[in-house]
This record gives sequence, structure tokens and C-alpha cells, in this order.
Amino acid sequence: MRSAAPPLLGALIGCGYVSQFHLEAWSHVPNSRLVALCDMDRQRLEQASVQVPEARCYTEAAKLFDEEEVLDFVEICTQPESHCELVELAARHGAHVLCQKPAALVRSDFRSMIEACITAGVRLMIHENWRFRPWFRAFRAEIDSGLIGRPIRLRMAHYDTRALRPDGFAQQPYLATMPKLILMDTGCHLVDTARYLIGEIQTVSATIGRFGRRGVGEDVAMLAVYFAGGALGWLDLSWCAASEQSRPEWALFPTVVEGTDGTLRLLADGSLEWSSPTGRRERKPVALPPEDKVYLQGFIATQRHFIDGLLSGAEHETRASDNLKTMDVIWAAYRSAEEGRTWLV
Repeated sequence: MRSAAPPLLGALIGCGYVSQFHLEAWSHVPNSRLVALCDMDRQRLEQASVQVPEARCYTEAAKLFDEEEVLDFVEICTQPESHCELVELAARHGAHVLCQKPAALVRSDFRSMIEACITAGVRLMIHENWRFRPWFRAFRAEIDSGLIGRPIRLRMAHYDTRALRPDGFAQQPYLATMPKLILMDTGCHLVDTARYLIGEIQTVSATIGRFGRRGVGEDVAMLAVYFAGGALGWLDLSWCAASEQSRPEWALFPTVVEGTDGTLRLLADGSLEWSSPTGRRERKPVALPPEDKVYLQGFIATQRHFIDGLLSGAEHETRASDNLKTMDVIWAAYRSAEEGRTWLV
């Protein structure tokens, strides 16, 4: 059952490591209130309830939906293999869904999730929070203004050393067991942001490798992509390399867009720098919250976008039908790496 007016009432399912950021973000999102939490692990559930002491706690998702009389939305923060079952459960109970990325490990599950929500008349949005970070919103605005002319090439990177460090997967131990790893877990962030900045991706050529001793899946991936508008892209991911000119605590990593009228570059302080073909440079400030809130801001903006869309009726940017295009690039990249050839998306 759904309520008629704000605040919209919601539940969060999955209280693992990353949920702490989702929970804190909800406290900053107007017109929303978490009334229930769910996790099979009682210790994690108790830890999460400290952040939302007024929320009722459940160890079974089915019981949560049976006992909560009014529930407008649910956020799912569990491991991806459980998403399909939980989304379908939420849809049957008439709750809109905000689902953690990656939405699904296989396309058939994602299609089932989408169809279940369409049938139930509820929304399904994927929590792709990188595109909502302030520097990428500024990037998109500058590109749309024509500052760089026609985009020629996008270069994005994500580096850290978790696959090499003894404690690299300590916070999210399930990652060490994933046979499809960096592309599935983090590649979707880069692909979604690339699509947001430049447009749809038509082809992908990927190379992946495993070099660390901490996981069973790939920890390095390099993607060469071709955009529908003619621009090229290079997406570089490694969990075996130290970050360069980045702020990993902000999820800020090297990003450059080259165009016919200049180049736009992300700086380590979150601002942008434009350089002309003749070498003239101009800094473009980007408004940021206090340093200790910059990482959280991406979660707040994403969750606010979800609630605002539910209240206004506006389309969600990362609605499931759009995010399916992101995941199609990821699945095509795996096929490309396996077969050693470029794949059409």
C-alpha cells in the first residue's frame, strides 16, 4: 500500500558496508522517511538501526512487506544475485524500487525485474550515483554549452590497489568471490557516466585480466568504445594500481573530454579546467559541500532524484530501461574480452 502525500515512507533491504552511506543520505533527502530496515544478519541490522533508530527491523524481506501497512518505496542494497527476487517481491506489494548497482548479473534477470515493475505499475530506478556527482553535472553542462565544440574523445579511469592489499576486500568480502568483478562492480559506473556525458555507445572492445591474489574475478579492464555521435572513448579500470591525480575518498578519478574547440579536464579539487587548441587555460569552479560530505553528496543527489521523480512524475535518469543500456555495454565487454573481437552493443 502507498500513502497519498509526502513524506514518502520507505524501507531499506541490505545493511552491509555500503548501506551506511545510503542510510546517512536518506536523512538529508526531503519528503522521505525510512520506517523499516531488513537484513538476514542480526548484527548488521543492529548496526544499521543505530543510524535510523525509529525504523522497525526485520530479518526477512517477505515479513517486512507483510507487516508494513504503508510502504511507498524500498531501496535494495543487497548483493546483485538477490536483486531479481527482491524487486519482484517489492513490485507485488506495490512499492517503487531504488536498486543498488549492478542491477543484475544476467540480462534475463534484469528483464524480469523490469517486467515485474511495469506489470505492477511501480518504478524501478538503479542507484548509479557517479553521474550525480557535482563535477560530472558540471562536465555535462559545459559540454552542452558547446565549450569544447564537437566531442572527439572521452578518457576515464578508476584505480586503486584493493586486489593487491591483504585487507583489500575486508569491507566487502563477497567481492573476492565474484567471477565477474571489476567490470561488473565498477565498470557500470564508468559506462553509465560515459553515456551521460557523451551519449549512447555503439561498439565496445575490451581486454581484461586478473593479477591480484585476493579475488577470483578480473581486477583490470580496459574498454575502447565508439559513441553513436562519432566520438571515441577509453575507460581504464584497475584494482592493481595506485590512484593518480585523484581523490578516491571522493570517488573522484581522472576524466578528460577532448573536443574540436578545446579540452575539459577534471582536477583533483573537483573543479574543471578548459584548455583551448592554442593552449589558453581557464579554470571552471564547481560548488562542493564540505570535504567530509563530498562522497556522501553523490548518494544524497541520487536518492533525492528518486524521491523527486516519484512526487513530480518526472522520468528518472537512471530508470531501469535506461540502465539496461549501461549493462548491455558491460555484458558486451565481457563477450568482447572472451572472444577477442569488437562487439556491437
